[in-house]
Amino acid sequence: MKNISIWNDNEFINYPKLEDNINVDVLIIGGGITGISAYYHLKDTGLNITLVEQNKIAMSTTGNSTGKLSFLQNDLIDKIRENASDKKASLYLKSQIDIINDIKNVIKENKIDCDIKKVDSYLYTNKYDEIDKIKKLELFLNKNNIKVYHDDVNLALKKYIINVKDTYIFNPVKFVYGLIKENSNIYENTSLRKIEYKDGYYICYTDNGYVIKSKYVVLASHYPYFTIPYMFPLKASLEKSYISASKIKIKPISLISYSNPFISIRTYKDYLVYLSNSHSINKDCCDKENYNELLKKINDLNLKPDYLWCNIDVMTKDGLPIIGKLKNNLLIATGYNTWGLSTGFLAGKILSDIILKKKNKYMKLFNPKRSGLYDAKTIKNSMEGYISGMLNGTNYKCPHLGCKLVYNEVNETYDCPCHGSRFDKEGKCISSPSNNNIEIKKD
Repeated sequence: MKNISIWNDNEFINYPKLEDNINVDVLIIGGGITGISAYYHLKDTGLNITLVEQNKIAMSTTGNSTGKLSFLQNDLIDKIRENASDKKASLYLKSQIDIINDIKNVIKENKIDCDIKKVDSYLYTNKYDEIDKIKKLELFLNKNNIKVYHDDVNLALKKYIINVKDTYIFNPVKFVYGLIKENSNIYENTSLRKIEYKDGYYICYTDNGYVIKSKYVVLASHYPYFTIPYMFPLKASLEKSYISASKIKIKPISLISYSNPFISIRTYKDYLVYLSNSHSINKDCCDKENYNELLKKINDLNLKPDYLWCNIDVMTKDGLPIIGKLKNNLLIATGYNTWGLSTGFLAGKILSDIILKKKNKYMKLFNPKRSGLYDAKTIKNSMEGYISGMLNGTNYKCPHLGCKLVYNEVNETYDCPCHGSRFDKEGKCISSPSNNNIEIKKD
């Protein structure tokens, strides 16, 4: 068994570390699907674009996802309807359908080999009190001209199930590399320590002392740093999930449960990819117990995991992502509520349109300055994470805000229970919001 995601178990292009001072028009921070999408949409515009990634391209949140492209997204549409409005939920739904079609066309036009496969997406519940919720969701989908089916997926876990057509599964890491295979001005293992705004430009300092001067800065990292003045920690929470991939020959499928803790199932070639045990990172620090619960579910299906990994998603109060301009040509994209592949690619397009001063019908919907984003619960959650770290943590502290790190025995990482920073066993930071390494003491 390998303790990495199935998508990351391949050899990909290595990009250099930045070792020079440079002046650019646009600096993109983050090499996941959002940052690469922004790069892709800007690369032929005549602007001087540079992208820096703290670790390796697509190997963090994008590479730890389940690789689904679906507009049937568990209870998210209902969350948006409840916290925003039916009108905004309809617009969000349309954004997902539009961007999935765009991704499909980009794959075809660029001849990207990313194992894309068209499948029906299924949504189910095995809780009787949720059946009416799914039926109401079905009516909402019908009102938005989406045909809903009730095919029998032949899974014992269902009590009520619906499905839609025109959704896809693919290899997200292969897709991202297919977008950039012939491009340059991309730098890996390049972390920024500080950003200053002077005379209409951002002065960005790298970890090895070099300076990037840029008119625009795009924050496309998983949990954006350099955003404390914008109170980002009060606008989002973090959810952790556990995923396995097991060898089995099965008909292609994409299925997810309606409510949390979510179960997500999809196929990839001769593998079944299974996600479960989603929870707030602040409330449950014991990864080993969560992995054991996942393994029990896999064993109940008479399967053994060949791959085992976890992922962390940024969640917003109203269910809508945060995409757009913060201030002075500082742009941000985050808060995808576990659906970061379609929304991340959409975010790259929106951000590029902002830079190019083009209209985009989804800009207002995802505006980072919209009302209703602040959530007092995030303060409580952060405190719970801090307390969990004090009780269960190691002697190492996260450089971000000083929370004690918890050791993840399965993935051999040091994880922050407050805001999701992760460090490998050598102390290298592999996931933001920290942008500093930690020093591991050797016995």
